[in-house]
Amino acid sequence: MDFDKLTISERKIIVGIDFGTTYSGVAWAETQRPDRRMAITVWPISKSNREGESSDKVPTKLRYNGDGDPEWGFSIPVTAPADEIIEWFKLDLDPSLQAMGTAVTSAATRGARNVDKLVTDYMSALGDHLMYTLREKLGEGVVKSTPLEFVVTVPAIWSDLAKDKTRQACQKARGLSASKAPIHLVSEPEAAAIYALHGLDPHGLETGDSFVICDAGGGTVDLISYTITNLKPVLEVQEATPGSGALCGSTFLNMRFAKFLKAKLGKVDGFDDEVLADAMEKFEKTIKRQFTLTARDDETFIVPVGGLANNKELGISRGRFALKASDLRVIFEPVVQEVIKLVKDQIAASKVAIKAVLLVGGFGASNYLKERLRNAVDPSVQIMQPPNAWLAVVQGAVMKGLALSAPERLTQVRVQNRKARKHYGTEWRVRYEERKHAALRGKKHWCGLDGCWKVYTMEWFIRRGDAVSENEPFFTSFVWTGPISQGRIKKIKMDVYADRTSRDAPLARDDNVNLLCHVEADVTHIPESQLPRRRGADGQWYYELECKIEAVYLSASTQYTLLYNGQRYNSVTAEYV
Repeated sequence: MDFDKLTISERKIIVGIDFGTTYSGVAWAETQRPDRRMAITVWPISKSNREGESSDKVPTKLRYNGDGDPEWGFSIPVTAPADEIIEWFKLDLDPSLQAMGTAVTSAATRGARNVDKLVTDYMSALGDHLMYTLREKLGEGVVKSTPLEFVVTVPAIWSDLAKDKTRQACQKARGLSASKAPIHLVSEPEAAAIYALHGLDPHGLETGDSFVICDAGGGTVDLISYTITNLKPVLEVQEATPGSGALCGSTFLNMRFAKFLKAKLGKVDGFDDEVLADAMEKFEKTIKRQFTLTARDDETFIVPVGGLANNKELGISRGRFALKASDLRVIFEPVVQEVIKLVKDQIAASKVAIKAVLLVGGFGASNYLKERLRNAVDPSVQIMQPPNAWLAVVQGAVMKGLALSAPERLTQVRVQNRKARKHYGTEWRVRYEERKHAALRGKKHWCGLDGCWKVYTMEWFIRRGDAVSENEPFFTSFVWTGPISQGRIKKIKMDVYADRTSRDAPLARDDNVNLLCHVEADVTHIPESQLPRRRGADGQWYYELECKIEAVYLSASTQYTLLYNGQRYNSVTAEYV
């Protein structure tokens, strides 16, 4: 790859942001040195100490204690009262996930603060620290003169509304918004796949091999299957089946551990939020990662419980609590069972033989999860944990951003085709035909323009499971009409609907077909004389505009463009609902 031939206009700093439920990561690279991807590993512990804590990621936590900017990440004091710390607020971006039967009551839900503001405030803090780090590493001059581009990762199972809210929060955040830089969204498992597949031994890969990527993070577990379609010059893959996922990440282990500890020690003198916070930290940083399937039932893991009196019966000695492996198993099992079910379902849904499951993400690094999976799936399927599984998503985001900035030169892994997770379509009036529309007979109505009965039906431009590619847009044609007597047409509007059930796409809209977004284009600049019109069967005059909608299905979003009269309305506003 000849990086020196990059034109000045192609020189950029690409920043990947993995905004996680429990921890967030940031990495970056310059387009002229794309093989040097740098992750931020030093974080502030206060406003005055910018480089106080070393860690691959920073906690996704906020604390408001006055009128100024909130404390965040490692800058929140260990002694801060638990009820002042806001965490897990990322999950509140997608209310539709709460309907999946998981009661996640985060501090954001309990408090009066708006989740969009929490995400913007957190992203602002992250953005400020990113800009500080870039200036330290590259110098003020380089940072000022080189354009930035951001790639932000989102769970693949999120609704389009939640993804759009994430983008909007980033656009408002300091450090991200100041540069007016483009903000791309990429799905977390796709970013992880780009990184993990790039790092696999090329000699062990063959065209036609298929893998499941299981991105097990803090709050969400996302799965996608890929089949290798080409090895050289670029590793090319395509999705083998629409992705799946659920809320069952390691956050839920933490919740179960906290519940266990409160039940066991909650009534002991001196047990308070501070003791719980110390114990949680030990569980998060050490025990969760060390626990293995081979641990004997009577093996113990030490948890600090400073200030609690010795109690042999409860297992407390010298400010330490002995947690048995049998107790840990009870804490782990329900969450692990859910991940195993997701992986088995994903393998079953793939129409191809799966060679391996690649475990990535923070929870994906769990030894216990890996061993349980190995015992639960067919022995012919390898269970693999790529190195640096915790950073796979953020590193993959940078690689995706590099590929977007100079596709010919900087693409290392290309996702050729994806599988649509939903049916996408629009609703239009069509001429009523008894043979076709008998079930809709009660909904037919008279059309004065064409002098016939009409009925509303769905026109699906993408169906669930369809292969979709960033390079091949979907088009749907429609005619926008309106009586001239009601005044000139100012806007062409269209509603896009989605149906995420696994059934065949229905003929007409029902309760499972949900409004996804409003798309509209302003046509006030088109002279009145150029708006086509036709006399209707009822003698009245009507506007009649022939239009097209172009839909481009990207990794974590769909772009809509309205085409009319040979013109592209890229400024079409898509308002997600």
